Amino acid sequence: MTGPTTKTTSRSRMPAALVPRAAAHFFRLLAASGSVSYAAKRSGLSRTVLYHYKKTSPAFAKRWADALELGVARVRDEVFRRAVVGIKKPVFQRGQMVGKVKVYDNRLLWSLLKAHERETYGDKRPSREGGAPFDLARRLDAADERIAKYEAELRAAAKQKNS
Repeated sequence: MTGPTTKTTSRSRMPAALVPRAAAHFFRLLAASGSVSYAAKRSGLSRTVLYHYKKTSPAFAKRWADALELGVARVRDEVFRRAVVGIKKPVFQRGQMVGKVKVYDNRLLWSLLKAHERETYGDKRPSREGGAPFDLARRLDAADERIAKYEAELRAAAKQKNS
């Protein structure tokens, strides 16, 4: 691209206008890749400028969300293709390509299963946030005790206030 893609105001140093052609190029790249960094770099725009417009312009934010959704869908389709359909890789013998073999990406396949069948194929380890599920009853009992204590304090404060 030739020339600047944005104009800046002298007072705020924030962009005053985004060149429509550069923004359109950014959205095309975002829809194709699903990567904001890649689309910003290839379109010649600063991520800071782009995030500023996303934050301040609802129309820009909507186009961003739509383009990102398309990009993520394309990435998801590619992951599915590599995991389920497979890709052909060349086979070499004595420095010569003698054919191709179809290869499936089992790691991607497992990732798809974990995403779609979390109960069956998901992580079986207890979550870090709250411990194992069996201690849920203990945590609920402790929460009930805290609530009861808090309500008793409120009643005592109300009684003291009324007397």
